[in-house]
Order: sequence, then C-alpha cells, then structure tokens
Amino acid sequence: MRKRLRANRKVATTIAAALVCATPLLLVGCTSKTDSEGAIKVTSSDSECDLASTEAQTGDVDFTVTNNGTKVTEFYVYGNNNRVLGEVENIGPGVSGNLTVEIVDPGTYTVACKPGMVGTGIRKEITVSGEKKEKAEVPADVNAAKVAYLGYVRNQLNTLQAQTQSFVNNVKSGNLDAARAQFGLVRTPYERIEPVAESFPDLDPAIDMRWDDTENGTQPFTGFHRIERFLWPPQPNEIGDGEGQISPADAANAKATDTKANIDQQADLLLANVNKLHDEVNKPDFNFETRSFVQGAQALIDEVAATKVNGEEDRYSHTDLWDFAANVDGSETVIATMQPIISAKDQPLMDKITAQFADVRAAINQFQQGEGYVSYTQVTQEQRKDLSAKIDALSATLSQVPGIVLPQ
Repeated sequence: MRKRLRANRKVATTIAAALVCATPLLLVGCTSKTDSEGAIKVTSSDSECDLASTEAQTGDVDFTVTNNGTKVTEFYVYGNNNRVLGEVENIGPGVSGNLTVEIVDPGTYTVACKPGMVGTGIRKEITVSGEKKEKAEVPADVNAAKVAYLGYVRNQLNTLQAQTQSFVNNVKSGNLDAARAQFGLVRTPYERIEPVAESFPDLDPAIDMRWDDTENGTQPFTGFHRIERFLWPPQPNEIGDGEGQISPADAANAKATDTKANIDQQADLLLANVNKLHDEVNKPDFNFETRSFVQGAQALIDEVAATKVNGEEDRYSHTDLWDFAANVDGSETVIATMQPIISAKDQPLMDKITAQFADVRAAINQFQQGEGYVSYTQVTQEQRKDLSAKIDALSATLSQVPGIVLPQ
C-alpha cells in the first residue's frame, strides 16, 4: 500500500492512479456518497474524510474516490487484523480512482484517506452486513502464478534478513564505510517485494518510512532511512524545501538525535522488524490478496514514478538508482509469473510490456558503475525527465494487466 506514506508527489504522476480499477483502499481525508451504481463515493480533501454511507454488504464492495483537495492522497481498506485488503495511491487533485474490495466476512472494517500521503491518515469505520460468503474462485493459472511469486518473495526475504544482519553489525561495530557501501544493496530485496511488504501497515513504515512520514517529527523516525541519515549527515547545501532536499526540521532533528547510541537502538529495531516480516510471510497460512498480486507490477513501477524519480526516497545517500532497479526487478518478476496468461489472451500487449521494460532497464543501466550505480546527483534533469517518461509509459501499459488476468 505504501505504505507507503509519501509526500510532495507530482500531480503528473497521478495519471496512472486514475487508471486503477477494482482495487481495495484505505481512506484518509475523504468525503463520500453512494453513486447510482451502488459504489461508495469518497471525496478526499486536505483535512476531511467524509463518508456519505458507512454501510456495505458482503461480497465486492466498490469505491469511487475523488480528490477535491490540493494534496495527492491515498485510500486504503483494512481488515480486522489490520492487514491491508486493498489500496489506491497517487490520487492527485481533481483525479478519481475506482476500487473494488472483496469482503466475505460481516463485521466492522477501517478505511482511511491520507492527504499528502503521510501519517496514519484520517480513519473511519464501515459496517459490512450480510451472510458470510466464500471468496470468489480464482482461476487455477492465476493461483499457480501467485504461488510462484510468493516463492520469489520468500527467497528475497531470506536475502533481506541475512543482508540486514550484516548491515546492522557494521553499523553497531562502527564500520560505517562498510555500512555505507552496503546501503543500496541491503535495501534491494525489500524494494523488489514492496507490494507484499506494504500489506503490513505497521511493519512496512517501521522498516522503510521517510522523514515525511513522521509528521514533521511528531512520530518516531525508524528504519533504513533513519540509519541512512546517520551514515550521510545532512550537509548545508542539501537543506531546503525543494524536491529531493532535506527539510530544515529534518536536518535539525538529525543534529539533535542521530547519536551513535540512538542509531544502535534503531539498528536493532530494524533487524527485529525485518525478522518479523520474514516470519509473517513464511507462515503457512500467509495469504497475499490476489488483486494486489495482479496489480503488483504496476504498483512497483508507480513507486519509481511517484517517490523516486525526484530524488525523494534516498535523499541523504542519493542511492536512488539502486531502488529504481530493484522496483523494476520486482515488477518484471510479477509479470514473468503471469506471462503465459497474458500472452494467451493478448500477445501484442505482452510484446509491448517486454519492449517497455527493456527501455526502462536501458535507461537505468546507463548509470551503472562497477557493481552498483552512480550517485543520483549525477543524473541531469533532462535524463530524469527521459526516465520518468519511460516509466510513465510502462505504468500505463501495466494498468491493463489486471483486466486481462482477472476479467470481470
């Protein structure tokens, strides 16, 4: 979901969100009514999340989300165990998104809107009535693809767990040069599996939150990026209010709180949270929502478009290109598991996806240096625009995949 709580995203990058259909959401800062077709109509503003109807029936619950505010917003729906049932991100001012969440058990559910895509959002409850229903039958080929994908996710989590242990050891032992050298690599497996990580609304931000998610320091700053800030302390020329810059409040907080003792505690907490994520996903009864799976390829590409192209993600270390590559890795893997399904139904679409992935990959690979990538500060604005255009084009094409794989 993202998770992700992201701030200051361009309105231009929200076009893909307008294409998202049949996805569950969390509501923050929204107002809603029921339209003539029975969907719960949600209207988001910068400070409100009004629901004209808080009643629904078991089965597919439809939402229409319109952003009437000035900030990009997100919309989520949470299950009783606080797991994300579905989400839509990057809903820009004046943009709408349509979502469908399958809710088979009657009960009370939480929805949330997140204006500015930061914090926990404005939460409300909806009551779902009716008889308990069986989940809609998923085609066998889609289930097989999801099983293969979860195998990939679990392997990535094994790698993440081992690399995080090594990274934490280097941080705590004071081997900071080694920790800096590891930073892009240690986050790679996490960035590859973000759609699954984001289904854990507590663990995901604890591991991968940014300063923007702290509500200007009123919430604890934890995870990889807190340690990143310690490893690359804010420099005067990096502080400001522009895109990709370090805010003055962020820099002041770093100066006051980024002590070795505090960071050692944060390193231990990071490892504990990574281990917990690993253990949760490896439980025999773990289930990743099918709709989230089939939308995962686009979600990963949108992570780049919405939060990384402008240098906001790794603003201290400028290791953004590692994240770009990892998100593309993960997206390609999702598509690879579904390729036989897509090809059987629309080979020209599959060919287009393959070609566009190659374009994006080539645009990233030009910045390779040794076994990694150059600092994102070396990527010019023109090169960033070119990369952004290729990513946006790929996202628009990937938005067609759910309708092909899971036709209504």
